[in-house]
Amino acid sequence: MPEKFGFQERVLDEASELWPIEYFLQKRAEWFIEKSGIEKYLKVGGQYLDVGTGRGHITQRVLADMETSGAPLKGYYGIDIAERPLRKVQKREATRLKKTTEADQGKNPMGFVWADGEDLPFQDGTLDGVSYIFSIHHMDKVMTGKVMQEAKRVCKPDGNIFVAEDIVDSDEQRKLTEDRDRLLNWEGKDAKHNYKSDQEWEEYFNGLGLEVVGRELFNSETRKGPIPHGFYVLRKKPEVR
Repeated sequence: MPEKFGFQERVLDEASELWPIEYFLQKRAEWFIEKSGIEKYLKVGGQYLDVGTGRGHITQRVLADMETSGAPLKGYYGIDIAERPLRKVQKREATRLKKTTEADQGKNPMGFVWADGEDLPFQDGTLDGVSYIFSIHHMDKVMTGKVMQEAKRVCKPDGNIFVAEDIVDSDEQRKLTEDRDRLLNWEGKDAKHNYKSDQEWEEYFNGLGLEVVGRELFNSETRKGPIPHGFYVLRKKPEVR
């Protein structure tokens, strides 16, 4: 079932509809796309899925960019377990489609729906890629294993799994990253975070049967110092016969 919001979450959710916050989310999406370079890894006419898509600003921006550049995708779908943000994404997408011509209807569908990352609503080997943007660090290794197994299932043999994550090398860096994470995601003090160093992330993915075939490292700049991030392009390891 969709994740229901408590009182605090509902208040914050409504506040996020205010123009300054909506503008911030749009600019952050543009920042992430530029820094990660995700678009250069996407295929013309490809179909992709974003797990834990939130308000969908990144996928919406990617779809628009790819179409403008003459390399449109067939789709970049999004799923999430939080119900209220998805309703707003669906409303925003419906508004966008109303502005298109009849010939453009159905182009670059976003297809936002409620779904769980451990049970993706796609058939085996049907997607060109699956993305997890700053969401894996909220999972323990057991859950990550289940989620990555599902990603491998729905990806084509040459499909990519994209993971963007925070990089932490010290206790000081961990505190700065965690404080920033709680602020951006409106998290409570009980929220747990599974941060790792760059090398630890690679070893972690390796243990899940994935090899790193591409990597981009970049920072978020804050008043208290930079917060390092990694964008990893992963692919299923060849089966040993």
